[in-house]
Amino acid sequence: MTDDSLNLTNKAASPIAPPLTEGDAKKTGFKTMKFEANTIIFHEGDRGEAAFLIVKGMVEIRKGMQTSNPQILATLERNEIFGEMALFDDRPRMAEALARTNVEVIAIDRAEFRARLAAMDPVMRNMTTFLVSRVRTMADEFMRRKNNSWK
Repeated sequence: MTDDSLNLTNKAASPIAPPLTEGDAKKTGFKTMKFEANTIIFHEGDRGEAAFLIVKGMVEIRKGMQTSNPQILATLERNEIFGEMALFDDRPRMAEALARTNVEVIAIDRAEFRARLAAMDPVMRNMTTFLVSRVRTMADEFMRRKNNSWK
């Protein structure tokens, strides 16, 4: 993994993280990170320290890699996000993220994410947090049905 904290200029605009100047990058919790192909970005069960927006490459989201029934949940590409759920609800990562190809992401750290979440309209913040909880519950139930050994 490499870290190019100030390399956020001239990126294609995205709905999550528009292009930032060097000064903006210093003031925010955003930074670019690069991962080589077949590198684990985070493990299932890790504490969530950042959410990621894919700039380039492909990321595979996998669950139960240490069990007898591992599952690929999704393959994500440019302008898709991952790792956000653990920042909403402070629960451990529910899956593992693997760089399938060389990957470049824009990461938003926990503190910046939480500050932006706190600044949201309270009704929208509560609805968003509820939706994240519902998605996590549904994913847990889906995985339980696939393999009773997952919690």
